[in-house]
Amino acid sequence: MRYIKVLLLAVVFFLALVFFFQNQGALSQSMVLTLNLFFVPAMSSIALPFYFLVIAAFACGALMTLGFLVWDKVNLTARLMKQKWQISSLERELEKTKKKLGADTARAQFLSKNGKAEAAAPVAVAAAAEESLAPDPDKH
Repeated sequence: MRYIKVLLLAVVFFLALVFFFQNQGALSQSMVLTLNLFFVPAMSSIALPFYFLVIAAFACGALMTLGFLVWDKVNLTARLMKQKWQISSLERELEKTKKKLGADTARAQFLSKNGKAEAAAPVAVAAAAEESLAPDPDKH
């Protein structure tokens, strides 16, 4: 895939060079840009060749695209870190609940005269506790 990307980039670069060389006359013409707003005096630039404006517009577009990609990457990384923190927090809470439930089960079995009859109740409580800690996909 990397080779295909490099090949496509080389082809685009070659076509851009051919375009600039074949249109040198038209692209070398000078242009003066003018900004005329209602309440501000008219402003105009120095005479610039047209190819400079094309290259400057391309560079501005590339920088804006790079900025949006960086912003998206930072945003996704922040969301990922937040979700990882939330997962670790829920895992710690689950471990605390399991330890507490294990202690309660051991105590109930120790205190009961018939350990088999009352041991089933804490197991049902453990299953209910794990279900309550599981995230509900319909809430998001």
